[in-house]
Amino acid sequence: MVAIDSSAETRIDGYDKVTGRAVYTEDIALPFGTLHCAVLASPYSHALIRSIDASAAERLPGVCAVLTREHLQGMDPVVQSEVFGGGAPLSKPFIAVDKVRYDGEPVAAVAAETQAIAEQAARLIEVEYEDLPTVFGPEEALAADAPILHEQRGSNAVGEYVWSWGDVDQGFRESDRIFEDRYTFPSVFHHPMENVGGCVAEWRGGEVHLLAPIQHMFHARDDIADRFELEPEQVHIRSPFIGGGFGAKELKSVHLIAIWLARRTGRPVRTLATAEESIRTDCRHQMIYKVRTGVKANGTLWAQEIELLCNEGAYARGLGVSRLAVGGAWGPYRLRHMRIVGRSVVTNRVPAGSFRSVAKPQVTWAYESSLDGIARTMNIDPLDFRLRNFFRRGDPIADGATPLDADYDVLLREAASAIGWDGRSSRLGPAKEQEPPAAGRVRGRGLAATFRHGYSGSDNTFASITLDRRGRLRIHHAVTEIGGGLYNVMARVASAALGVPVEQIEIAHPDTDSPFSDGIASQRMTVCMGGAVQAACEDLTRELIDTAVKVKGGEAEEWRLALGQLWRGEQGVPLGEIVRAVSPSGVLIGKGVHRTARRENAFMGEVPYWGVSTGAAEVEVDTETGELRLLQYATACDVGKALDRLACKGQLEGAALFGLGNTLYEELVYEDQQLTNGDPFQYRLPLLRDLPERFIALMIENGDGPGPQGAKGVGNTPVSPVAPAIGNAIYEALGVRIKDLPITPEKILRALGKL
Repeated sequence: MVAIDSSAETRIDGYDKVTGRAVYTEDIALPFGTLHCAVLASPYSHALIRSIDASAAERLPGVCAVLTREHLQGMDPVVQSEVFGGGAPLSKPFIAVDKVRYDGEPVAAVAAETQAIAEQAARLIEVEYEDLPTVFGPEEALAADAPILHEQRGSNAVGEYVWSWGDVDQGFRESDRIFEDRYTFPSVFHHPMENVGGCVAEWRGGEVHLLAPIQHMFHARDDIADRFELEPEQVHIRSPFIGGGFGAKELKSVHLIAIWLARRTGRPVRTLATAEESIRTDCRHQMIYKVRTGVKANGTLWAQEIELLCNEGAYARGLGVSRLAVGGAWGPYRLRHMRIVGRSVVTNRVPAGSFRSVAKPQVTWAYESSLDGIARTMNIDPLDFRLRNFFRRGDPIADGATPLDADYDVLLREAASAIGWDGRSSRLGPAKEQEPPAAGRVRGRGLAATFRHGYSGSDNTFASITLDRRGRLRIHHAVTEIGGGLYNVMARVASAALGVPVEQIEIAHPDTDSPFSDGIASQRMTVCMGGAVQAACEDLTRELIDTAVKVKGGEAEEWRLALGQLWRGEQGVPLGEIVRAVSPSGVLIGKGVHRTARRENAFMGEVPYWGVSTGAAEVEVDTETGELRLLQYATACDVGKALDRLACKGQLEGAALFGLGNTLYEELVYEDQQLTNGDPFQYRLPLLRDLPERFIALMIENGDGPGPQGAKGVGNTPVSPVAPAIGNAIYEALGVRIKDLPITPEKILRALGKL
């Protein structure tokens, strides 16, 4: 339970988090008799399991249970998750059976009296592997001679999603210039501060009780129920604060392993993931982007054909990520003719999953870099090129989606102006393309814009609010707080809707016994949970007034709610008095729901608003060493209405920092059939010294969003413009274009012909 501070500039969980008082999964007092779990993971990326001998581990004093394929006793370990976005699901077992398909796949697990004993026992398990050929790239995975990961499928292809309009062939015939390009985006890890995979699992009275940091609690509940042949109501999940999610905090194999061991032993089982194990659970999808663009002589975009190749890693839930990539692959630009094909394939990488701003950083990197290059080649200023082709406010975009509800021209100019620039380029035309950069340190500036659906899929979010005899209000929900400030938003929405000070409101931590929610992801919660809380408050207001009429008299229209009391004329009645008049120990309850419909479009649902953001970057590059410094970066985002300005600004800054890591440093590297940088000492993140001297987050507020007070979601959108803004700035400085992330000194020197 979290109490709310009344200061609008105080984050309600901030004091507890900075002082260490905030409770996370690892901080919960363990139930009596809790066992500790250690997992033996495969060191191979692709291998047959010839034999497993766990006898030495089972004999070790203090070991209570061992799990391998030999211990399943006919249980199917494959998690049959709901198909995400169509295609053929290639679901993963929570414990390897016939073979392993990625470095880090669980092969065995131990539950023991202490963590040290469990880890020692895991090391005693002997596994005989037969090494198999590996494939890590999506193009190689589709080759005729590629090793097949899932033999029953006969192919590494998961499927494809196609979206088109107009007549692409005719569009290219009508174009005056045609350009072709290819860009790549690597696999990167979420790297939340709280490692991925911690939990405490129990079986009590034939029911599962799981304490774990999980973003989609009800989806996880249903998966657990299916796997262990239970009714969903027999699975109870709760979560305290989560130390960062970004898409990684979902139901994982290790959670299912802990549940299995808890059932086997009849005792609670705790898992405590290491950083190395965390990195081997999930990642962002590697993507290859190929594009052919037809342009009129005056710079009008006319026709495009885009092919996306999406690397799902060793297992795939479906085509959801490819589909969302297709649903934004051309950017915020008007095109008369378009065909986009998104294909997903499996490889021997760590399985890819949801990641902050799913699929949009990959495609934004490509289209903003490619179009910037087209403009320069045609001797058109990139700013003018964008302004000529942008969607305009009110333009229709897709079936089931609201028309564009933002102003790209305003956002782009605001971002440029924030770094002291008019947005104009000096490197235009073929002559400037060939002009070598000056020696030494050279500066350049670049722009980028991104285009994102408000959130993916449909929505079905419930909330309730109770009022007790003390006048305390408590919001009940099933959405985890992963660091974005959601509790603040809920409290401020309730405060405004009920006319009560925020210190009268408490926020409950979520569990699956609370009202249903689709979960926290896809920058949906300000709109969706905010809408549900607002509706619950309106329902409670009706209940209060109806009760006041019954116990105090008068007509409903005579009563109003303000300043933390009910008023009839000049007579104020404390809220708790209304409750006590009904029942000394009872409560009044308001219930609310926010719903949107599912649609058969690329976004798999209605799009109630568009996530719109721009970026402007200034860089300095040393032409002798390839060293790059980001001097300034500004992000401008249409937030609708900032309900909590500090949290909103923090979301913009944090998203841009995510984008900086993707741009310059982060990549999961595979060599010699293994993940070679799967630990925090080798996986490079941005450091404080990497931040630009001027780091600016601009919130554009028009109050026109579908959320409370006109709010929109903002948590994902600003991630995407960072890479192309920096890439375009490098081109402005050097006249060379980097097309493969991350941008490193070696790649810069190679582009300059110095390597």
